[in-house]
Amino acid sequence: MRHIIRRITLLAAALMIIAVPVLADDGALRPGMEPEGKSGKNECLLVAKNCDNLVFSSEEARVNRIQNEISRGTDVYTKDELKILKDRLDDANRSLNESRVGGA
Repeated sequence: MRHIIRRITLLAAALMIIAVPVLADDGALRPGMEPEGKSGKNECLLVAKNCDNLVFSSEEARVNRIQNEISRGTDVYTKDELKILKDRLDDANRSLNESRVGGA
């Protein structure tokens, strides 16, 4: 009987070890972080997460996207997150201006 219980325990432990990476990939282990669709936040612009389908065709497109996110204001983002977005906007504007000066 002990032999069977030991095998069941080892099997359960092995299944949990296998399940943790799968759950982590799905985001199930991050209860504080909602997926982009639920919270409305653009994690790609904030912390470079979930950027799989977001490709900017130009610096202008990136600037426009950041401006749109900033315009959503404190209804969606915290003050700290808005500051991060404004910093990213400054960087994007700087890059855009440099590319215009360098390309002209």
